[in-house]
Amino acid sequence: MKRALLLDVSAMMYRAYYANMNMRTKEMPTGAVYGFLLSLFQLLKEYEPEYMAAAFDIKRSHLKRTELYAEYKSNRDTTPEDLVKQIPYIEAILDAFGIQRIKIDGYEADDILGSLSTKLSKKGIPVTIVTGDKDISQLLDENTEIYLLGKEVLKTREDVKNYINVYPEKIPDLFGLIGDSSDCIPGVRKIGPKKAVPMLEKYGNLEGIYENIDKLSELPGVGKTLIQIMKEDKELAFLSRSLAKIERNLDFPFSLEELQFEKKEEVLREIFQKLEFKSFLKRLGSEETKEEKSLLQGNLFSASPRAEKESRTEVKEKNLEKKIIKSFEELKKEMEDFSEEDKILLLYDRLGITCTFSQKNLYLPFFHEGLLGNNLDLEECKQFFSTLKGKIYTYHLKELYKLGFSFSKPVYDMMIAYHLVSSQTKEDYTLIGQYYLKKIAEDEKTVFAKQKLESLSAEVYGDFLLNRAGVLYSCLDILEEDVKEKELEAVLWETELPLIPVLADMERIGIKIDRKYFEAYSLELTEKLALLEKAIWEEAGEEFNLNSPKQLGEILFLKLNLPTGKKTKTGFSTDVEVLEHLSSQGFQIASNLLEYRKLAKLKNTYVDPIPKMTGEGDRIHTCYHQIGTVTGRLSSSDPNLQNIPVKTEEGIRIRQGFIAREGWKLLSIDYSQVELRVLASLSKDENLLKAYQEKQDLHSVTAKRIFELQEDEEVSREQRIMAKIINFSIIYGKTPFGLAKELGISVKDAGEYIKRYFAQYPRVAQFERQVITFAEEHGYVETYFGRRRIIDGIHSKNKMVKSQAERMAVNTVVQGTAAEILKKVMIKIYSWLSQKTDIHLLLQVHDELIFEIQEGKLQEYEENLIRFMRETIQLEEVELEVNTNIGDTWAEAK
Repeated sequence: MKRALLLDVSAMMYRAYYANMNMRTKEMPTGAVYGFLLSLFQLLKEYEPEYMAAAFDIKRSHLKRTELYAEYKSNRDTTPEDLVKQIPYIEAILDAFGIQRIKIDGYEADDILGSLSTKLSKKGIPVTIVTGDKDISQLLDENTEIYLLGKEVLKTREDVKNYINVYPEKIPDLFGLIGDSSDCIPGVRKIGPKKAVPMLEKYGNLEGIYENIDKLSELPGVGKTLIQIMKEDKELAFLSRSLAKIERNLDFPFSLEELQFEKKEEVLREIFQKLEFKSFLKRLGSEETKEEKSLLQGNLFSASPRAEKESRTEVKEKNLEKKIIKSFEELKKEMEDFSEEDKILLLYDRLGITCTFSQKNLYLPFFHEGLLGNNLDLEECKQFFSTLKGKIYTYHLKELYKLGFSFSKPVYDMMIAYHLVSSQTKEDYTLIGQYYLKKIAEDEKTVFAKQKLESLSAEVYGDFLLNRAGVLYSCLDILEEDVKEKELEAVLWETELPLIPVLADMERIGIKIDRKYFEAYSLELTEKLALLEKAIWEEAGEEFNLNSPKQLGEILFLKLNLPTGKKTKTGFSTDVEVLEHLSSQGFQIASNLLEYRKLAKLKNTYVDPIPKMTGEGDRIHTCYHQIGTVTGRLSSSDPNLQNIPVKTEEGIRIRQGFIAREGWKLLSIDYSQVELRVLASLSKDENLLKAYQEKQDLHSVTAKRIFELQEDEEVSREQRIMAKIINFSIIYGKTPFGLAKELGISVKDAGEYIKRYFAQYPRVAQFERQVITFAEEHGYVETYFGRRRIIDGIHSKNKMVKSQAERMAVNTVVQGTAAEILKKVMIKIYSWLSQKTDIHLLLQVHDELIFEIQEGKLQEYEENLIRFMRETIQLEEVELEVNTNIGDTWAEAK
């Protein structure tokens, strides 16, 4: 039977974009187009539709739903610029396929899909809607199925019920109760699916629920307080349902026959050649890959050229023999013909490890549950691999170290190598195959649905992982070649790879916390928050939800009639900037709200979670991410100790809970103004160099010039603080507007201060111009040690995007160089202390290292550490200075 295929274009292209962010030609990003095309070809092959249509979204400001609720979808980020560049290609591809593109002012793509599917279904035509939005499930009927990208196909009412817990017709009512944070649909406070679903099952819809509101206490978990909240939020519930309900009665200015489609192969071939899509050219029956001048160049597909040329040989996936290893003896037998010249890839992913070399692709199960796991002995295998010869490769070597693996020779970490060549910060080994092989990995959720991974047999999960390992193994040579071509071998082998065991050891050791201290501090914060909440309610004259921007805005600007309460399309703003402005005008309620938010964030982010994260011996084991930033700085998570406020009272209180064990002390050592010293060394600015060489107070020197003080005039504390902010603002590329906001001064004054700064340090401006010019010519910048960062947006015609790219370029060179200095120091120190038992490196937080040292060794080791920090890397014409502190707690040692 003839079938209609309806596409939610936004869902498809966003999914494709984030799955293929690093795919690009020498001129432009192409990942979104590639992923979109791949999905389109797969859908055409699977469904062979007679009719097709592509629904597009419009600007949020044009949506009729914002007239009902101003905050609707107000949390959506702007479309990434790299995706914006690709949208014209996606539109051109749809046109080349003859697929009707539909956009209707006032309505979303969902409404187009709803109206179109309803009309087609009434004609008895089977419909498949392709989307990533769970709300679309409400459109399922006897002729309409929902193809959820990366998940499953919903074909029956029971499928929908299993997926979202209610039948299709009740989905708007469900969201009326629980809301939808992704679209800023408010719903009813304190109600989630567990409470909403039983209500709908018993009373049918919102009308039925509210007609029986006082009987809801018969349901589990529903008490008087919740019923009262529901009564208060009744209007919100019905409003939320209206927002969630998809329109089904839109009119279309075309006939059914106009949804039939026919592709224009010549146009598609032209697009594929332009975007270097060789595999898609083959689908059109053409092996031709040479570049031809596009008929559309200069208008639709015009893009700024990138100076860096990327010529890459075609990579093909290797044909490997897959095998599930069932015993250690079998492993040894399979490895008998492995030679020292062979390359071997060890890929670990949760349940086991793949071992890929020559023509073999082996799966070693270790962590499966049940009888079907056939797990190998991990210790036996670790011992076997510790003596392995040959060239060893892996992805995320630190994870193997954490499992207890050790190797007799250096290991090539493909995660780090790929990060260096691509500036990719996501830990996902499938990205390498996408980049080099243009191969999108099967989505794990699609393959295994809702199955528990640990319960999968070694055969099932092993086959899945072996497929991924085969792709990764096929990319070994081209990735190595890329690293060499981009002259990144020194960064990889001298800095990044030697750092891995350092971080693994830091994570293993962890830092001790005082559990009782955190429990007491949590109680103290709970009491303070309760007092603040009460004070705010008293000033407001009523109780309300402090965490609801809508309720807070109405209290501040309607009931209390405070200034700056301008009503916009997105409602009243109650962000920090607004509250700080009100606080500065003397409104106590704003000051209390700021304090409440600060303490609530402190409690919820650090004080309560940290004790729950401890391991053996009450020690916290934070996780360091070596590719977590594009500048090369380390990041951390679980918990993120780098985000603890530095000099605030609250930050000090948190650090007070991190302690040394008995008989030991914590020693903190950090660089003094390392980024400014790097800037002085790289820019060779005479006044900057002079300030450091003569050990002057740089911030006071800057203050005298900024504020035009005489040589004998003293710099006030306030002037020095402002000068310090200005000094660092130059590194971070602050605009006059940004600096004005931070200093609380006019944009004109901020611009004048920046002008005076560059008059005092003229070579800094020259250095920044050189960095930006290099980025414009090459598409990337380099740190002092050779690390690269691709600078997207450096050729943008959008002034804001271009300006931001220029700031990123300068910041990367300075901050990245400073980060690499500390990494090299960590490696040097680790090689010195790795055999010692009376000193441990525990934490790295920006420019600071924290050690735990036995008390009797403090003086000796402090002197050694100062020497390592000063002498490991020596900047040209500038000395690196360090500060040390010792204490029983991190706060005392800071």
